[in-house]
Amino acid sequence: MKGLFYLPVRVEAKNHEILFWGCLHYGHDPKWEVPIWKRRGFNSSEEHDEAIIRHWNSKATDKTVGFLLGDTMFGFGGEEKFKKLMSRLNFSRVFIMSGNHAAGWKQAFESLKDNTLYVDGKYNKEVIFVPNYLEAYVNGQPIVMSHYAIASWNGQGKGSWMLHSHSHGSLYGTGLGNILYKAKIADVGVERFLYPPTFGEIKSHFKDETVSFDHHTAETQNPF
Repeated sequence: MKGLFYLPVRVEAKNHEILFWGCLHYGHDPKWEVPIWKRRGFNSSEEHDEAIIRHWNSKATDKTVGFLLGDTMFGFGGEEKFKKLMSRLNFSRVFIMSGNHAAGWKQAFESLKDNTLYVDGKYNKEVIFVPNYLEAYVNGQPIVMSHYAIASWNGQGKGSWMLHSHSHGSLYGTGLGNILYKAKIADVGVERFLYPPTFGEIKSHFKDETVSFDHHTAETQNPF
């Protein structure tokens, strides 16, 4: 657990076996005029939730390593609802942030002695609770992940990526977004990716050149 405060996570797997996603909003049925499931093109919260599971599992197997960047679920049920959702998703290991809506995540995390949940008691299916900011080497690629978009992040001058959720795609097409997304940064939330993108898909999403807003250059930037 302490290593999460200063050491990057290291993941090695086949490109298609690594998934990123955020802002699932599973179980989110607010009394809004236009609830989030309707904005996403579904007819009910239940239809939306089943699609979220189906879309994840269409690309995930029991070998998948996943990164969920917050706001995974809503509503009552807390720990048990969270565990039930995790039991229905395919993966071998998933790193999961709380986001700014921590329902389920908080209750499940606080029930543990450390930061790892073994789904259904199986040691080959791990949920690893992480902060809303995480640095990782994924197949050798340095990546900064955060629930929130960050303009200047560690390793940017040397080509590290920045993946976030939270914004629900709202930054794209704005004055700020037109500048921000020239760098190697992407919103991996459901509004931008109806199906969770793989490591390979994210890699092909970025252009070769590096645009950096950080004061560190490739010469002065320290690696993670």
